[in-house]
Formats: sequence, C-alpha cells, structure tokens
Amino acid sequence: MKKIFLTALFFLFIIPVGFTQSDSVFDKSVKDTVILKGKEIVSYSGKKKKSGRAALFSAILPGAGQAYNGKYWKVPLVYSALGSAAFFFKYNNTRYQKYLLGYQQRIDTTLEETIFSEDIDTDVILQYKNNSRRNRDLSAVIFLAVYTLNIIDAVVDAELSDFDVSEDLSLKISPEIFSLYGRKKQNTVGLTFCFNFK
Repeated sequence: MKKIFLTALFFLFIIPVGFTQSDSVFDKSVKDTVILKGKEIVSYSGKKKKSGRAALFSAILPGAGQAYNGKYWKVPLVYSALGSAAFFFKYNNTRYQKYLLGYQQRIDTTLEETIFSEDIDTDVILQYKNNSRRNRDLSAVIFLAVYTLNIIDAVVDAELSDFDVSEDLSLKISPEIFSLYGRKKQNTVGLTFCFNFK
C-alpha cells in the first residue's frame, strides 16, 4: 500500500514538472523584434516580473508590497483596515471574557458575589457572551481577509504595472449628453462606446 501511495505521489507531483511550458519572460533566448523606419532592432526581454517580490513583501509586512509597487497611498488604507479589525477583536474579546466570567459566576451556586447585579437575568448575560464571541470571531475573519487581500492587491498591481492604459485602445468608453428626440430643451446622460478596428 505504501508503494502505491508513493508511486501516485510521484506521478502527481514529479512527472508534470518535466512537461510544463517554460516562461518566455524568464527565458533570455526569446527575443523581441521591433522594426523602426526600416531598421531592425533586436533585444531580449530579460526583465523578471516583480509580483513574487511584492507578494513576499506584503506577506512579511502588510503594505510593503504596495510600497514596492509605488502605490504609497494604499499603505494607510491597509493599516487602517487591519488596525480597525484588530481593535474590534480586542474590544469584543474583552467583553466576551467579562460576560463569560459573569455567566460562570452566575451558574456557580457556591459563589455569593458576582460582577453583575441580581437584577440582570442569566439569559441576558449568556446572550451578551455569545454575541461578543461571535463579533470577536468575525473580527478575526475580517483581519485575515484584509491581510489576504493586501497580498492579492500587491500581486495584481505588480502584474498589471506594464499594462497598456494609453488613449489608443480598441474600446473607449466616455460619458455623453444626448438630446431627447421629440422633446425640446430636454437632455439625458449616457455612455458612448467607441470601438477602434485597426
């Protein structure tokens, strides 16, 4: 059984590596040809994509990948979101510990003094305890989600750093003011889609 398992692992993980396609971005033998006024200029594309570094920087220190990509304005947004999630986690955890202690004191009949007065019902304390625990767990999930989105944003931003955003695109969308037919002095706002076929 152990031999079958090891053979399956070999075929799943080792053999496909030999048949994968090589990336032309990292292959310096692949050349780009540019023709400029009848003269041919040959150069190779040896520039590595920086998405791996951006992901590593953002994983080690949130916001560092955004700074590496040159998007410094995103760093305060990352820390604001992470700080807010951490604050609400601590706040709800403190409340949870308080209501948990109060509930344990309430159900323990050997104790005479509790942190809550006798006017507060035990079911109310239990409800507040459960709500605080749920909010604490939700804050932890939001913190992890923001941390993950921070890495994804750095990777996507690094991958699209050389994306063509010039005015000469095949599709151009722009706002436009249209006059309504049959009605005088009445206009409406819409979008114009311009397709450029070259």
